[in-house]
Amino acid sequence: MADPAEGGGSEQDGVSFLRTDDMVCLSCAVSSSKDASTTERVCLAAEGFGNRMCFLEDVSNKDVPPDISVSVFVLEQALSVRALQEMITSASQGSTTAQSGHRTLLYGHAVLLRHYHGNMYLSCLSTSSSNDKLAFDVGLQESAEGESCWWTIHPASKQRSEGEKVRVGDDLILVSVSSERYLHIGSSNSIVASFQQTLWTVVPMCSGAVRTKTVGYVFGGDVLRLFKGHMDECLAIPEAGSEQEYSAVMYETGAVCSHARSLWRLEHIRTKWAGGFMGWGQQCRIRHVTSGRYLAVTTGDHHVVTVHRAKADEVSTAFLLLQSKDDKKQPEVREVEGMGKADVKYGDSMAFVQHCDSGLWLSYQIFETKKRGVGRVEEKKAIMLVEGHMDDGLTLAKSQEEESRSARVIRKCQSLFTKFNKALDALKTEGRNSHAWGRISLSEVIKCLEDLIDYFAQPGEDEEHEEKQNKLRALRNRQDLFQEEGMIALILETIDKFSQYKGQRQFSQYAGEDAGESWDSISSYLYLLLAAMIRGNRANCSQFAQSYRLDWLVYRLESQQSSTGVLDVLHCVLIDSPEALNMIKEKHIITIISLIDKHGRDHKVLDVLRSLCVGSGVAVRTNQNLICDNLLPGRDLLLQTKLVDHVTSIRPNLCVGLCEGSAMYKKWYFEIVVINYEYATHLPPLLRMGWANTDGFIPYPGGGEKWGGNSLGDELYSYAFDGQNLWTGGKLKHVRSASQPLQKGDVIGCTLDLTVPQITFSLNGVKIRGFFKDFNLSGMFFPVVSMSASVSCRYVLGGEHGRLKYGPPEEHSPIIECLMPKEKLVIQSCFYFGDMKKCIISGPTEIFDYVPFVPNPVATGRIQLPAYIENVRDKLAENLHELWAMSKIEQGWSHGDERDPKNKKNPSLTAFERLPMSEKKYVVTVAFETLRTLLALGYHITIDHQQQQNNRMKTVKLANNYLQGNGYKPTPLDLSVVTLTDKMEELVNLLAENTHNVWARDRIKHGWTYGLCEDPIQKRSPHLVPYNKVDESIKKANRNTTSDTVKTLIAYGYALEAPTSETGESGMTALIRESQEKVIQTRTFRAELTYAVSSGKWYYEMEVLTTGYMKIGWAKKSAESGDELGMDGKSYVFDGYLARKWNHGSDPYGKRWQTGDVIGCLLDLHDKTISFSLNGELMMDSLGQEIAFRDIEPSEGYVPAMTMGAHQQGKFNFGQDVNTLKYFTCCGLQEGYEPFCVNMTRQLPLWYSKGQPLFNPLDVDDPQIQVNRIPGGANVTPCLKVQSKTFGTLEKVRLEYFRLSLPVKCRDEFLSLRDRSLAQAVLEKRMNLENLRNRDTDIEEENMTGGEISSSQDNYSDANISDASVERGSKIIAGRTNIPIIGNPTV
Repeated sequence: MADPAEGGGSEQDGVSFLRTDDMVCLSCAVSSSKDASTTERVCLAAEGFGNRMCFLEDVSNKDVPPDISVSVFVLEQALSVRALQEMITSASQGSTTAQSGHRTLLYGHAVLLRHYHGNMYLSCLSTSSSNDKLAFDVGLQESAEGESCWWTIHPASKQRSEGEKVRVGDDLILVSVSSERYLHIGSSNSIVASFQQTLWTVVPMCSGAVRTKTVGYVFGGDVLRLFKGHMDECLAIPEAGSEQEYSAVMYETGAVCSHARSLWRLEHIRTKWAGGFMGWGQQCRIRHVTSGRYLAVTTGDHHVVTVHRAKADEVSTAFLLLQSKDDKKQPEVREVEGMGKADVKYGDSMAFVQHCDSGLWLSYQIFETKKRGVGRVEEKKAIMLVEGHMDDGLTLAKSQEEESRSARVIRKCQSLFTKFNKALDALKTEGRNSHAWGRISLSEVIKCLEDLIDYFAQPGEDEEHEEKQNKLRALRNRQDLFQEEGMIALILETIDKFSQYKGQRQFSQYAGEDAGESWDSISSYLYLLLAAMIRGNRANCSQFAQSYRLDWLVYRLESQQSSTGVLDVLHCVLIDSPEALNMIKEKHIITIISLIDKHGRDHKVLDVLRSLCVGSGVAVRTNQNLICDNLLPGRDLLLQTKLVDHVTSIRPNLCVGLCEGSAMYKKWYFEIVVINYEYATHLPPLLRMGWANTDGFIPYPGGGEKWGGNSLGDELYSYAFDGQNLWTGGKLKHVRSASQPLQKGDVIGCTLDLTVPQITFSLNGVKIRGFFKDFNLSGMFFPVVSMSASVSCRYVLGGEHGRLKYGPPEEHSPIIECLMPKEKLVIQSCFYFGDMKKCIISGPTEIFDYVPFVPNPVATGRIQLPAYIENVRDKLAENLHELWAMSKIEQGWSHGDERDPKNKKNPSLTAFERLPMSEKKYVVTVAFETLRTLLALGYHITIDHQQQQNNRMKTVKLANNYLQGNGYKPTPLDLSVVTLTDKMEELVNLLAENTHNVWARDRIKHGWTYGLCEDPIQKRSPHLVPYNKVDESIKKANRNTTSDTVKTLIAYGYALEAPTSETGESGMTALIRESQEKVIQTRTFRAELTYAVSSGKWYYEMEVLTTGYMKIGWAKKSAESGDELGMDGKSYVFDGYLARKWNHGSDPYGKRWQTGDVIGCLLDLHDKTISFSLNGELMMDSLGQEIAFRDIEPSEGYVPAMTMGAHQQGKFNFGQDVNTLKYFTCCGLQEGYEPFCVNMTRQLPLWYSKGQPLFNPLDVDDPQIQVNRIPGGANVTPCLKVQSKTFGTLEKVRLEYFRLSLPVKCRDEFLSLRDRSLAQAVLEKRMNLENLRNRDTDIEEENMTGGEISSSQDNYSDANISDASVERGSKIIAGRTNIPIIGNPTV
């Protein structure tokens, strides 16, 4: 709405056209929900806080005042579409543009609409929740980046055209720039961006230009305080929770003048120009901000109260602001179009409030009341009087913008959490179908909690001091306002009500599975919000410096709810309220320390313990002694200062690699999106991504010694990038500035090219200048991400599993395209123990059983067909052709002179003898190869001449519609009378698989590789996979063809005899032999040796979760912890996979287990026996004996032990709670057995071991190896010469592994900085590339003059690795000779 003073426009122009910075509402008419024949006027509205979605606000009901504040949008910017595209392009390149002044809006312009109170932008979102699948949701977005926040304006009337000025009151159409869809009202009055149109009317609210010029005057919608005269008494409602909270309005003094309950909003009765000047004599409403209620006068007794919005009719809530009570002095009131007249000024104008309907004046009444601790005091209550007092005038004081926003947030949160609490009560009593629960949206609750946590977030550490202090002051004001309005008490009440549900499972039972998934989020956010509302605010923290409050917090730590948020609250209380330290009890400290056992070395637990030790800079000895007494015993690791953070490595089940003759593509790409990257401990966060190899990447916990590493890049089988460095073999190479760490939203691209081979990385589309090259290609490569605590990221693998933002590069494929058909993508940990909280123990998961598909058809090159078999070749070929022709005709094909797939014409639809020579030769070759394949498979083909003579060949009689234009009609043999036996069906499957392998090998030979879709240009096919993963339709076609072939042979009188088994072994014997020959990866666990038992009778159970290779039982204390159980005489175990018992070998015992079976392990040290039960019944061996092992030695002591095969899991129960043992009462209790963990409350510690090489120093007189040191010279660095004394003298080769190192001498005193720099420069000069070349020449000369050992020119020791060699990309051989050649980062 242009100001008439600008641009020389007339006064009419000033209120007729829209300009930037104007405030408007978008209104339209919709069908009434009560009567479809009538319409209602609604406005586009949004809340912003806690709810980003747009909705409709009803403005047609005169008895219910509309909440105009949620419907006001500011025209922040207006640009032509071309200027918008240029601005977005320049913004993506890092430059910024800004628009100044008030620009008139034209049709065709793109506008940016900012929500006035939410301070967010109207956007077309990427989600779609409506029934229209082509529509997108419309809501608010925090930033104005990209095109989603821009809308083009088009005229809805033919009287307007593109380029004209947009007038107030015009009907217009809004189109999203990003999606090219219209802003539309969808089904159920939802707001969407759709291909359907809705006409919107621009309702003016306020002129931005006028508002800027007339600062200090009162506008409609302003939030302010009403002071009595020029005194410090202000109008407010009673405190929250008081009896008269909504039934009275008071004049109060003191601190209430800064409280949120003294804030009011002046609202015009009219909707149009609702943000205009508040003039004398204009009707208005006075709304209380935090409660959302309206100041009203009751009918009859004329009491001053606040009423709910639904009851705020115009009669009771309409007031006038007047300069005087004298009617003669009142100015003439005229309806002014537009913004109105600037009459009322903040601080200067004295206003009297008159009720429109009754004509009474707002005044006061003084009365006495008693207050606890104060005595009798005078209070002033607002009342309505005929004449009132002379000092009834009110002064208007505008509130700060931060106060206004906080008050609105308080109103939103009070309303939401009050409804949520009522819904939780109703859910408990009435169930999920209750009306109160149906009104609650858990997603809105979670979003509101997230916004509140951000609203109370502390300022960043990197901000300027002055700016940081200003933000801290604003934060304290917010915290104080929320505390004064009872928000902390409301959050505590919500926590108590939500805690009625003891866990996610119980909450799911009441609210449903979908709602149960949000239990963890709500539980955590409630405590995190509570911590944010009290952090750094001593007054708020002091509420918890009471004994019952501390007990309440500690009880929450003991419960199943999120202890992380409770620790935050407790830490804030202890830091900001030192008096709470005096109320800490020993049981509180014990509970806090117990969290270390649950969560490990959690820095939040340690922070709380540290805050208990010191208060206000003074040591609290009592707490220190209690912590030392309860913490240090058994937890010596906490005293170590060099503990590293635990690192988890996550991978998808995707593998790629090189294999001769395979269908594997050779160039791959994936992306990692950083979601969270922040400090959790004293160490910097760790996030590495890249590629690892199946030949040796096993990230053991606590590793990091460069073999069996701790994370990606810490050993020689993985290659990683962490944002600044490239990693492999535990060595790093700087490729990016350390001042540029990874940030939230960064996208890292990881590329693998197996043709070079080479691994490269990119960051946000920019290629990193370092790469890995010439690494070992044995094994398979797979994507891996290694992360420490408080770090999170997302795999973007392409296709349905994330749209790649910056890739893939040219000729590269998304890594998801290597996923085999019928397989589901799984993201899992590279090293997984199991779910220890549920006592579920897992075997190794880091094993990949996937190998590239290499088709291996049956070799037929040396097979010669006997004459009696070759005679049937042409007959077989002819019948195959007839069957093919019949099938083609059934599919709608017909004969034609040329092949035409579009019109389904084929020249081969003719008699077999008339086929073109090439086609005929192909069919004969297929028949010939099929016969040779039968012989190669070991089948015997015989012929019964008598039966052949008696066998009359019948052909299929086809209808005339099979007759072709050339007179040909197929006459295939009638094979319906031929029935295949089970042996023949097996043969059909073998032939069908071989047919697929022959086809696949031919495709691979011509350069085809596997891909998700058929692509003739790139030569990619989804069918180049093992036969068991081929599509069923292709399998069926292959089986039909091979079945017809076999039936044809049988029809011609030939008999096919399957090859006989030479071994004659049973299925179980074959299974045992196969398991013994196959190397099964296992992991062995045993209980802590301090729990070993040497007397008594003991029992524990295992529930079978997977039916694979596992052994469970008992082990002696002297048993090797890492060895597989049952292989020596120190362990006694049962294997349900093979149904055998193991000790010094195996014997048949018991039954094979199934999923859900429960195995009981019984140890009787009195009778020296060990037995096993299956589902409560003792198992027996082949002789019918129930005892598995006899005469065991009890003196040494036994512990439970188990060996778990790869990907196998079992749930163990050691009997801490005897009631949870499923079969103890029927098999164990009556015989006098006890649960192994009887009378124990803590979980039984289990141990596992990891084998690592141990290196011993070589003596000078070692009988096998001689090591000499070759001193350095002018052109040669020092090196070691290793010789074998026994080389060539032993019949059997013995492998030795060495780790070579040179002696290091230290100076007696430190070097100065100058000397150190000089020494470093000399060292680098000696170790340059030229010196290395000269060194090679010297060594070659030495070998030629009689050296006993020859060395490859690439075989350098670790001491010879220099930055120069790394930068030139030279290959490096590690000191341990069992490690393959690795690639190194090249810059």
